[in-house]
Amino acid sequence: MSSIRVIRGGDVFRIPCNETDTLLALLRRAGCTLPAACGGHGRCGKCRVSVNGVPRLACRVVPEDGDEVILPPAAGGRILTETLDPPPAPTGESGCAAAVDLGTTTVAVRLYDLTTGRVAAACAGWNAQAAYGADVISRIQYTREQPDSLSALSGCIRAQVESLLTQALTQAGREARELKRVVLAGNTVMQLLFAGISVESLAAAPFQAETLFRQPVQDTLLGAPVHYLPCAAGYVGGDITAGLLASGLADRAGRFLYLDIGTNGEMALGGRDGFVCCAVACGPAFEGAGVTCGMMGVDGAVSRVRYNGKFEMNVIGGGEATGLCGSGLIDLAAILVRQGVIDEAGRLLPPEEVPERMRAFLTRDENGNGVFHLTDRVYLTAGDVRSLQLAKAAVAAGVQVLLAQQGITLAELDGVYLAGGFGVYLDPASAAAIGMLPQLPAGRLHSIGNASLAGASMLALDGSRAADALQTAERCRYIELSGRADFADAFTGGMTYEPVTRR
Repeated sequence: MSSIRVIRGGDVFRIPCNETDTLLALLRRAGCTLPAACGGHGRCGKCRVSVNGVPRLACRVVPEDGDEVILPPAAGGRILTETLDPPPAPTGESGCAAAVDLGTTTVAVRLYDLTTGRVAAACAGWNAQAAYGADVISRIQYTREQPDSLSALSGCIRAQVESLLTQALTQAGREARELKRVVLAGNTVMQLLFAGISVESLAAAPFQAETLFRQPVQDTLLGAPVHYLPCAAGYVGGDITAGLLASGLADRAGRFLYLDIGTNGEMALGGRDGFVCCAVACGPAFEGAGVTCGMMGVDGAVSRVRYNGKFEMNVIGGGEATGLCGSGLIDLAAILVRQGVIDEAGRLLPPEEVPERMRAFLTRDENGNGVFHLTDRVYLTAGDVRSLQLAKAAVAAGVQVLLAQQGITLAELDGVYLAGGFGVYLDPASAAAIGMLPQLPAGRLHSIGNASLAGASMLALDGSRAADALQTAERCRYIELSGRADFADAFTGGMTYEPVTRR
């Protein structure tokens, strides 16, 4: 049988090959996670590997018998598992229960001791579906194009969660038979893929899912029943329901804006009287994809950038900077806007058009635009600025439509809550400087960490809270933004690189 030799770090192994399958397809089948933000269509350049010493895109090369492939090291870096922890309290049960945050990019698991109500173990990993696309749209498309693709996507994420659960049980010195339930929260697409339910209906209007998990789905992991958080809509998932529940916003009087921004920007505005919610397609820029030197928040990624006469940066893992993650991209763009390197229309200016202090960092591209060099290896192009421009305009426009629906202004908001890993690392001042988020006093802006995992934890510890979760989802009124003139107008207005006014 023909095979290729694969090297990743200290591991060396062989996988079978044939005359038709690309290297990316072979690696997927072998369970090797390799980023492919565009879903393997040759556009993103993130699946680049060494084949016989030559850099090649894994999605565009069909390897031959005896080829040697060197993969990049498995991604390191910190995955957010910090939550709004439920206070530890005895549950009256024995055994343990697990909460799972099923994110598009990462997966996080917490195991709870039901006797004490305390965390017994926690573990996390980068979503194994990354090889099929960085965002849910790419993964939906994959299920429409390839035979047995739904089974492949479902199988790979279920195997990963099962492995993480087993790892958590081992850490805690517990056995699988002690696991009483698994509570899972994710966006609607991720929950459907996990359950092995078709996502094809979410590929086109009216974007109605086969199920919103408001009725129990018969499912098990390691012999324990799986409980899915109910979803608000096809693109506002159980992760938002969990976050609204965990943050307490579902029970609070006032008008609060809840944002969970990633490849899909989900948002809700309201309080105990209910919410109006929507979702915007941010694209993968906030996750580091679709950006020339972009990368996820892993070792080597620039996560923060500052300028005080000279550029300073934080690099995840503390080593040499090799790329920009989403928060670093926004910081850098905000600085360049303030320093006159990016104009209001979003053009990255060439050296001769910027203040003298910035000229040493710039070169020109073939179209006369600037290329900004943060380091020898990390740089920003006009195309990157455009990708960010589209993503941040979508977020700003979504917020504007929700405010109009509730008949209020930014100044009348009682608070803004940023959920998820992106919300933790994002500098609100930078987001405001590029016109992505509103400028608010510090006391009304809150970063609440992995609220999806927090909500799942509440239900893992107390099954009776499932009724609260269902009520929260049912009280979310979803607005479909595609085809709306007010969203299109707000999106166009949000394309400028200038702060959002508080009108």
